[in-house]
Amino acid sequence: MIKRIPVILFMLCIPFLLFSETVLLYTITEAGEEDPEQFGDLMESGVMNEFFDAGHIIFNTAVSGDIPEVGLSHYKEAASLQLAKAGGAAFLLEVKFVYTEVKGRDLLSTANYQLINVTTGDLVEDGSVSIDNRWIEKDEFENGVTAMGRSMASYALSFL
Repeated sequence: MIKRIPVILFMLCIPFLLFSETVLLYTITEAGEEDPEQFGDLMESGVMNEFFDAGHIIFNTAVSGDIPEVGLSHYKEAASLQLAKAGGAAFLLEVKFVYTEVKGRDLLSTANYQLINVTTGDLVEDGSVSIDNRWIEKDEFENGVTAMGRSMASYALSFL
């Protein structure tokens, strides 16, 4: 009987393994922005924490500068989709940061995103999130950007 306990425990854990998805978080920051890494890291942190807490596997990569719509000239799909396939991701969450001047600094104000099914290449959902004015009024940009990431992730998770 004691030898069966590990087998029974393993069998009970199998359903938990079946509901996990692998997601690539691909962030794009335009060249020339001030402090892009700080705000990008905060946004990514908010997104990744939400996905992790929901039981999904998520990994990330960031790109700065002008990003071509299509990958290398001999490929017909975007570089982000190629990377997601190579990494074994089931979904790609592609996020483009939009900066605006607030209180004399270029700050992350909006994040446009697309959730893409990597296998089919189909767009599952797209949208955008913006920083809440209360964070700007309190001069707590870091908390606002993290909240943007959590909000985006919660919405994207509803489609998995």
